[in-house]
Amino acid sequence: MEIHGDKAVAFCGTRGVPANYGGFETAVDEISHRFVERGRDCVVFCRKSAGGKVLEVHGGRRLIYVTGSSARALDTFVSAFQTGWHLLRHRERYGHVFWFNNANLPGILLTLLAGLPVSVNTDGMEWRRAKWSWPFKAYYFLSSFLISRLCGSLISDSRAIQDYYRKVFFKKTQFVPYGIPGTPPVAREKRREVLREYGLRPGRYFLQITRFEPDNLVLEAAHAFRASRLCEDGFAFLLIGYQHDTPYARRVKELQGRDGVRVASAVYDAGVLAVLRENCFCYVHGNTVGGTNPALLEAMEGCPRVLAVDGPFSREVVGEDGLFFTPDGMVNAFRDVLARPAGPALRERARSLYQWDAVAEGYVRLTEGKPANYRPEKPGPARERPQRLATKERGA
Repeated sequence: MEIHGDKAVAFCGTRGVPANYGGFETAVDEISHRFVERGRDCVVFCRKSAGGKVLEVHGGRRLIYVTGSSARALDTFVSAFQTGWHLLRHRERYGHVFWFNNANLPGILLTLLAGLPVSVNTDGMEWRRAKWSWPFKAYYFLSSFLISRLCGSLISDSRAIQDYYRKVFFKKTQFVPYGIPGTPPVAREKRREVLREYGLRPGRYFLQITRFEPDNLVLEAAHAFRASRLCEDGFAFLLIGYQHDTPYARRVKELQGRDGVRVASAVYDAGVLAVLRENCFCYVHGNTVGGTNPALLEAMEGCPRVLAVDGPFSREVVGEDGLFFTPDGMVNAFRDVLARPAGPALRERARSLYQWDAVAEGYVRLTEGKPANYRPEKPGPARERPQRLATKERGA
């Protein structure tokens, strides 16, 4: 379907592109790229506070930078206000605005005040995250409630989030998930170099790639692996995601070298991550808050096995093709997965249900005032994507 129009589509509320941080940035990168391929003018709002080189254009998309705040806790709030103020002052330039994350309430309200068509990807249930103080949790919940009352077009990236909004906020949302990435080309020598760098043997390590935060059960997974004594059988557990020197992250880092646990900094090189996924014995997914998790989709595409925390979000994505654990049953889960044969079921499920082309089509339909009507097509071979430079953490 071709779309037309002289006015730009704006993508707001993330750190921007190139996608150097997390799932929302990757989503904006993938979706806006496909808008440009259809001939649509796209503007992506970026944060100077995110660092990196300031660009005017990236991949056919015009970039506008807001200064944000040097205080991490206020960065989203301040950036949202600055973005919304720009949209209000230049409202005649935009035909549709996409916001990502309800925490951007100030900018969303200013966009509504400008009278611009707006769709909001709500994100997950941020108010349940242990890292937030009660004032922040209250802000997230209140923002979600107000947005559900004021915005006509809301996007949920999972059926479970969609059900929550219907039951708690009495709001119907559009289901549009994320897609899986293509497979980056990696030379054989590069594969050997990556494994040598991390001191790993193919098929003899568990892997977890995530932000080191309490909701992602990083400490619990590390302690469970140690208690399983799998290191005595030659297994290691590689934890990737150390970035900010928080008390929780320091506790994880202190486990470096103990009973096979290895702690590494956050990585954003798609080629390196692809090698680590492909050669691991099993991927461990402990994210308890949120909807469709991009890191879990990448694990399904690239890892031979997935061990995921039991919950509505994981079960929706993985289905019956993975193994599940509860926090108090992780030790046994590490041992039980040894008997699980590898197979193509996870990869086939991910490719059949989570496709960026179908995701972008859903967003296109929203700009036309139509229901998103997310419908993935029958998958073909996974396409390659260019290898990206190592910068910041991959979304998890």
